[in-house]
Amino acid sequence: MKKIAVFAALFLLILLLTKIANQVPPKPPPGTAFSLKAQQVVQCSPEEITFVDNHQKATHLEKDSSWPECSVFHKDDVLDFYLSRGERTKFLSYEPTVWWRKAM
Repeated sequence: MKKIAVFAALFLLILLLTKIANQVPPKPPPGTAFSLKAQQVVQCSPEEITFVDNHQKATHLEKDSSWPECSVFHKDDVLDFYLSRGERTKFLSYEPTVWWRKAM
């Protein structure tokens, strides 16, 4: 009976590790100069955007025309942003933050 319990526990551990490994975010899009992980949008206008991370550190950026409308970002969304530098910050993409990064 003990061998069956050990085997079942090992099998469940392998399944859990596989699930976590499959949640690793994909590589950022080509041209990404930097990324902001686990950010919430607290202020957005056509020219500027302000993010806050889990440690309440604010990041303020000037936007170019590549950014989506401010209505896309919701108050409680925690997102990873992939951006490029220039005269103003260029938007490349964003995706929801994985659960384990939100907890950090």
